[in-house]
Amino acid sequence: MKRSLIFGLLLASLGAIGCQGSYTSIRQIDGTRYHVTRTKQGFFKTYGTVFDCQAKGDAMTCVEISDL
Repeated sequence: MKRSLIFGLLLASLGAIGCQGSYTSIRQIDGTRYHVTRTKQGFFKTYGTVFDCQAKGDAMTCVEISDL
């Protein structure tokens, strides 16, 4: 019983750690347009997404253009 409880807790903690995401690259295309790369750490792999972002005042509107 104790062993299965420890295994379940370990598995849950690994799953929580595996969902981290971060923005790793921002490249300016022109005066108000940027390409932003976001990487995510999955449970067993790392994957990413590239966004095309348009700055309008204080806000940025982004559209996904590619999955890595």
